[in-house]
Amino acid sequence: MEKMPFSKVPDENQIEAMLSEIKPMPTPRLESMMRHAPWQKTVPAGSRGAWKPTRRLAWGLAGLVLVVLFLSVLFIPSVRGIARQIIYNYLFAPSNQLEVQVTLASPADLYNFSDPANFPLSIQEAQQEGGFNLKLLTNLPEGLRFIGSRFDQKFYSVTMLYEGLDYQLFLTQRPQGNGSDMFGIGSDAEVKLVSIGESQGEFVTGGWEAVSTQPVAPQTTPGSTVNIQAIWDNSLPQATLRWQAGGSIYELRSLGEGGLSESELINLANGLK
Repeated sequence: MEKMPFSKVPDENQIEAMLSEIKPMPTPRLESMMRHAPWQKTVPAGSRGAWKPTRRLAWGLAGLVLVVLFLSVLFIPSVRGIARQIIYNYLFAPSNQLEVQVTLASPADLYNFSDPANFPLSIQEAQQEGGFNLKLLTNLPEGLRFIGSRFDQKFYSVTMLYEGLDYQLFLTQRPQGNGSDMFGIGSDAEVKLVSIGESQGEFVTGGWEAVSTQPVAPQTTPGSTVNIQAIWDNSLPQATLRWQAGGSIYELRSLGEGGLSESELINLANGLK
């Protein structure tokens, strides 16, 4: 599973504090107009219909405040960015283009993560290396079979690989609070909130597609730097479901033209045991 470094995400208390500071402040001109407004004058007893303009104006002012706040979220980048951080399992990149430089410890660092050869462990071996109990998929779709597992020390996570006829399925899990594996997505990616049991999950389609991988040095040698350029493609045949439950973080990622749908991934997530 490809990981990208991102800045620290504000926690819920910080988000709530920042959003609470967005308050409409009346100007002296508005206060003066309110003091001389027609409804401030004494209304003779028995007058009929005198309450109607007041009620209409109150509703009008309430509607205006809501419109102003809505437009602020849409057009003020800082406010829009804060609101997006309410998404817990994904981190929006500044744009749909990504360019990073990676220093290689060895040429083998550049490999295809989805290659079955990178999943040599059995479930028992992966659980032993990870040091935490793993949950397994039940009621696998027809034709889907388990290939192998791997333990990533950097992210303190275990990933299991399953293969179908024309797609692959990855199940990644790790204890919450160990390691850091925020999943970076493009600025135009759409995150859909879904229910997984009593937990909230987040579903995204699309992924990063490498358009250029060039060594900065003439040769890719140990310690050399590689320049990677990628773009976010919402139409890429990839679907990712992430959620947190019982002190653990889970991810199901389907890759390939015949991959699983949103509802199928949710059903698998609900069946973890």
